[in-house]
Amino acid sequence: MSEKKVIAVKDWTCVMSDELGRVALTVNPTDGEPILVLMTIFQAAKMGRELQSPKRAQSPI
Repeated sequence: MSEKKVIAVKDWTCVMSDELGRVALTVNPTDGEPILVLMTIFQAAKMGRELQSPKRAQSPI
């Protein structure tokens, strides 16, 4: 099972790659090197829905 890691994000960019047929997401964490993630358009849409979900938007205190 993969371990989940939480990072602080400074900024991010997302582009559609016509050559690869994938969505390229670049995340710039506050510490460390940029992280490049390639995903299908369906994976990107699912991630977008999860980020808009009220459960994900609230942070426990």
